[in-house]
Amino acid sequence: MTVVTGGRYNGKLEHVMQAYNVSRDQILDLQDHDPKEAASLMESYRVLYHLESYIRKSNEAGMDVSGQIMEYADRHPECIIICDEVGSGVVPMSAEEDRWRETVGRIMCSLTKQAGGITRVTCGIAEKIPHGVSLSKAQYAIL
Repeated sequence: MTVVTGGRYNGKLEHVMQAYNVSRDQILDLQDHDPKEAASLMESYRVLYHLESYIRKSNEAGMDVSGQIMEYADRHPECIIICDEVGSGVVPMSAEEDRWRETVGRIMCSLTKQAGGITRVTCGIAEKIPHGVSLSKAQYAIL
């Protein structure tokens, strides 16, 4: 599994399409579907895009999708999961927003622990993040 993260509108999808030779028909945009529909569609796609939106919609529907996402990743070792960074030090205004950010953070921590590759995209520049290295100490290799 490969995890790609970065700020919104920073070129994550474009990077994945180019670097991994992915076509649009291999990408499930999770923000375009309600959680139950998206859950049933996942098995047919190599790339899950907008994981953070899927988690938000699932939280709003009272669904815990942590296990489901991890099981998907286990069944699809060649999958690519794209998720916007959320938070970045901004204090949430509501308890719901705080719970959503915490859930996204926990799921992303679990995913990155088992990922074969982790990439952060900023301003269209992809940086590989080495495993086992604190981000504050990481020496990024520009792709």
